[in-house]
Amino acid sequence: MSKHFIRILGCLLCLTMVASSTAPSYSGSREIGGYVAQAESRFQRNVWNFIKEFRSPQSIGSHSWKYDQYYWARDFLFEGGTHDNYVDAQDLVFISGHGNSYIWQSVQSPSEIIDFRNVPGYGDISNGDDLEFLIIESCSTVATAPEASNWWTPWKTMFQGMHQLLGFRTLSYSDNGIPNAFAKNLKNNQKIWEAWFDAVNTERTWSYTHTESSGEVVPYPGYASGIMYTSTANDRLGSYAADPSPSQGFWTVWQH
Repeated sequence: MSKHFIRILGCLLCLTMVASSTAPSYSGSREIGGYVAQAESRFQRNVWNFIKEFRSPQSIGSHSWKYDQYYWARDFLFEGGTHDNYVDAQDLVFISGHGNSYIWQSVQSPSEIIDFRNVPGYGDISNGDDLEFLIIESCSTVATAPEASNWWTPWKTMFQGMHQLLGFRTLSYSDNGIPNAFAKNLKNNQKIWEAWFDAVNTERTWSYTHTESSGEVVPYPGYASGIMYTSTANDRLGSYAADPSPSQGFWTVWQH
């Protein structure tokens, strides 16, 4: 598998990247899901502040986007034989809760943990699955090259046609303007991963920092990260690449 590493330094300004071109997806309606961890009230605000921007159909390029599901999170939304009725029935999913490297806590008590290294393959078109984009607003879930030299291996099971995974590689702070800004960037047809990185940077400040276990000093609200196939790096809500083969190589992007 080819391995490509890209570092985004501080606030994202520009990036030179070459990705193979593929046919755009067909026009039509697209669905958005929002799932809220059963923990702190701020997680509900995070998800709602994103999906409320899609309460009515939003025409973006050749697609119309509207939120279809808005549920309290449970493990069965992401795993087992029921995931294709929930996370994998949507085109884009936004979730918020507590997390750590590769994992996300859907329910705080009694605890239910989603380990994304072991979930069914998302976006697996041969099995009728649909997910293209997963955004996780939580601490540390989307671990990338700074966290692991073989950063692509833990994500291989999940990426079975899904285009992009976005989140944070460090501790994160939420209950702020990131979800709103991200939604508005997407509605302006910005590249999806750039829309996320720019939204995180709208909250960037060194007036409050935290220190990672590695000793890295991270400014509010934390450092964004992403995993994607090489052919899907230019995806936008208005037009995006055909579902890629799972054997295709990955890109990773991260803030530093």
